[in-house]
Amino acid sequence: MSFDLNRVIRGRVWKFGDSIETDAINPYYRHPTMEELKQHTMEAYRPEFPKQVKPGDILVAGRNFGCGSSRPGLVLREVGIAAILAESVSRLFLRNNIARAMPIFMAPGVTGIVQDGETLEIDYRQGVVRNPASGASVALRKFPPLIEKIFQCGGLPEFARERYLAETSR
Repeated sequence: MSFDLNRVIRGRVWKFGDSIETDAINPYYRHPTMEELKQHTMEAYRPEFPKQVKPGDILVAGRNFGCGSSRPGLVLREVGIAAILAESVSRLFLRNNIARAMPIFMAPGVTGIVQDGETLEIDYRQGVVRNPASGASVALRKFPPLIEKIFQCGGLPEFARERYLAETSR
Protein backbone atom coordinates (compact mmCIF):
# COMPACT_ATOMS: atom_id res chain seq x y z
CA MET A 1 0.00 0.00 0.00
CA SER A 2 1.65 3.21 -1.11
CA PHE A 3 1.49 6.36 0.92
CA ASP A 4 0.89 9.75 -0.69
CA LEU A 5 3.26 12.22 0.96
CA ASN A 6 1.34 15.09 -0.66
CA ARG A 7 -1.85 14.30 1.26
CA VAL A 8 -2.52 16.17 4.51
CA ILE A 9 -3.41 13.68 7.24
CA ARG A 10 -6.03 14.89 9.68
CA GLY A 11 -7.23 12.79 12.59
CA ARG A 12 -8.12 12.33 16.23
CA VAL A 13 -5.12 11.90 18.53
CA TRP A 14 -4.28 9.01 20.82
CA LYS A 15 -1.48 10.39 22.99
CA PHE A 16 1.14 8.18 24.64
CA GLY A 17 4.29 8.85 26.66
CA ASP A 18 7.95 7.97 26.21
CA SER A 19 9.55 4.59 25.50
CA ILE A 20 6.51 2.73 24.21
CA GLU A 21 7.78 -0.83 23.66
CA THR A 22 7.20 -2.99 20.61
CA ASP A 23 6.04 -5.83 22.86
CA ALA A 24 2.99 -3.71 23.74
CA ILE A 25 2.46 -2.46 20.19
CA ASN A 26 2.72 -5.92 18.69
CA PRO A 27 2.25 -8.53 21.45
CA TYR A 28 2.81 -11.41 19.01
CA TYR A 29 4.20 -13.77 21.63
CA ARG A 30 0.76 -13.87 23.28
CA HIS A 31 -1.50 -13.30 20.25
CA PRO A 32 -0.16 -14.96 17.09
CA THR A 33 -2.80 -13.93 14.53
CA MET A 34 -3.50 -10.43 13.20
CA GLU A 35 -7.10 -10.62 14.41
CA GLU A 36 -5.88 -11.39 17.94
CA LEU A 37 -3.20 -8.68 17.76
CA LYS A 38 -5.77 -6.09 16.76
CA GLN A 39 -7.73 -6.88 19.92
CA HIS A 40 -4.69 -6.36 22.17
CA THR A 41 -2.42 -3.76 20.60
CA MET A 42 -1.37 -1.00 23.00
CA GLU A 43 -3.63 -2.34 25.77
CA ALA A 44 -0.69 -2.51 28.18
CA TYR A 45 -0.62 1.30 28.06
CA ARG A 46 -4.25 2.10 27.29
CA PRO A 47 -6.71 -0.80 27.84
CA GLU A 48 -9.42 1.04 25.91
CA PHE A 49 -7.27 1.58 22.80
CA PRO A 50 -8.04 -1.61 20.82
CA LYS A 51 -11.78 -1.20 21.43
CA GLN A 52 -12.04 2.53 20.72
CA VAL A 53 -9.46 3.29 18.01
CA LYS A 54 -11.05 4.29 14.70
CA PRO A 55 -9.83 4.49 11.10
CA GLY A 56 -8.06 7.78 10.52
CA ASP A 57 -6.85 8.27 14.10
CA ILE A 58 -3.29 9.48 14.70
CA LEU A 59 -0.98 8.02 17.34
CA VAL A 60 1.19 10.65 19.05
CA ALA A 61 4.02 9.61 21.36
CA GLY A 62 6.99 11.00 23.21
CA ARG A 63 10.63 9.99 22.87
CA ASN A 64 11.96 6.57 21.84
CA PHE A 65 8.70 5.23 20.40
CA GLY A 66 8.98 1.59 19.34
CA CYS A 67 11.90 0.63 21.54
CA GLY A 68 12.58 -3.02 22.24
CA SER A 69 12.49 -5.88 19.77
CA SER A 70 12.38 -5.74 15.99
CA ARG A 71 8.61 -6.04 15.66
CA PRO A 72 7.06 -3.59 13.21
CA GLY A 73 3.88 -1.67 13.98
CA LEU A 74 1.74 -2.91 11.11
CA VAL A 75 -0.99 -3.88 13.56
CA LEU A 76 -1.47 -0.13 14.08
CA ARG A 77 -2.31 0.23 10.39
CA GLU A 78 -4.68 -2.73 10.70
CA VAL A 79 -6.65 -1.05 13.50
CA GLY A 80 -6.93 2.15 11.47
CA ILE A 81 -4.08 4.39 12.62
CA ALA A 82 -3.45 6.81 9.74
CA ALA A 83 -0.02 7.89 11.00
CA ILE A 84 2.41 7.61 13.88
CA LEU A 85 3.87 10.90 15.06
CA ALA A 86 6.51 10.96 17.80
CA GLU A 87 9.13 13.16 19.42
CA SER A 88 11.65 10.47 18.41
CA VAL A 89 11.45 6.88 17.19
CA SER A 90 13.66 3.88 17.84
CA ARG A 91 15.94 3.44 14.82
CA LEU A 92 14.93 -0.18 14.16
CA PHE A 93 11.21 0.53 14.55
CA LEU A 94 11.52 3.49 12.18
CA ARG A 95 13.30 1.40 9.57
CA ASN A 96 10.82 -1.47 9.84
CA ASN A 97 7.86 0.85 9.38
CA ILE A 98 9.41 2.73 6.47
CA ALA A 99 10.08 -0.63 4.82
CA ARG A 100 6.33 -1.35 4.94
CA ALA A 101 5.30 2.24 4.10
CA MET A 102 3.55 2.80 7.42
CA PRO A 103 3.33 6.59 7.80
CA ILE A 104 5.68 7.35 10.69
CA PHE A 105 7.08 10.79 11.38
CA MET A 106 9.21 12.63 13.92
CA ALA A 107 8.21 16.07 15.13
CA PRO A 108 10.10 17.22 18.21
CA GLY A 109 7.74 19.14 20.48
CA VAL A 110 4.56 17.51 19.16
CA THR A 111 3.45 16.23 22.57
CA GLY A 112 3.38 19.82 23.81
CA ILE A 113 0.88 21.07 21.23
CA VAL A 114 -1.87 18.45 21.50
CA GLN A 115 -3.97 16.66 24.09
CA ASP A 116 -5.51 13.23 23.85
CA GLY A 117 -8.65 13.30 21.69
CA GLU A 118 -7.84 16.57 19.92
CA THR A 119 -7.31 16.79 16.17
CA LEU A 120 -3.95 17.15 14.45
CA GLU A 121 -3.02 17.86 10.85
CA ILE A 122 0.19 16.44 9.39
CA ASP A 123 1.32 18.33 6.30
CA TYR A 124 4.43 16.50 5.14
CA ARG A 125 5.04 18.67 2.06
CA GLN A 126 4.98 21.84 4.15
CA GLY A 127 6.97 20.12 6.91
CA VAL A 128 4.53 21.05 9.67
CA VAL A 129 2.19 19.51 12.22
CA ARG A 130 -0.72 21.73 13.28
CA ASN A 131 -3.32 21.69 16.01
CA PRO A 132 -6.23 23.45 14.26
CA ALA A 133 -8.05 24.17 17.55
CA SER A 134 -5.18 26.00 19.24
CA GLY A 135 -3.23 27.14 16.18
CA ALA A 136 -0.04 25.65 17.65
CA SER A 137 2.39 23.94 15.29
CA VAL A 138 5.78 22.24 15.21
CA ALA A 139 8.18 21.36 12.44
CA LEU A 140 8.03 17.88 10.95
CA ARG A 141 11.30 16.18 10.05
CA LYS A 142 11.38 15.34 6.36
CA PHE A 143 12.91 12.20 4.89
CA PRO A 144 15.65 12.01 2.26
CA PRO A 145 14.35 11.55 -1.32
CA LEU A 146 15.17 7.82 -1.33
CA ILE A 147 12.95 7.22 1.72
CA GLU A 148 10.18 9.30 0.14
CA LYS A 149 10.39 7.04 -2.92
CA ILE A 150 10.05 3.92 -0.71
CA PHE A 151 6.83 5.40 0.74
CA GLN A 152 5.53 6.26 -2.73
CA CYS A 153 6.20 2.72 -3.98
CA GLY A 154 4.37 1.14 -1.06
CA GLY A 155 7.37 -0.18 0.83
CA LEU A 156 10.84 -1.57 0.40
CA PRO A 157 9.92 -4.79 -1.48
CA GLU A 158 7.87 -2.79 -4.00
CA PHE A 159 10.63 -0.18 -4.31
CA ALA A 160 13.24 -2.91 -4.96
CA ARG A 161 11.00 -4.56 -7.57
CA GLU A 162 10.36 -1.24 -9.34
CA ARG A 163 14.05 -0.41 -9.34
CA TYR A 164 15.01 -3.87 -10.59
CA LEU A 165 12.52 -3.68 -13.45
CA ALA A 166 13.70 -0.20 -14.41
CA GLU A 167 17.37 -1.27 -14.43
CA THR A 168 16.83 -4.52 -16.33
CA SER A 169 14.66 -2.96 -19.04
CA ARG A 170 17.42 -0.64 -20.25
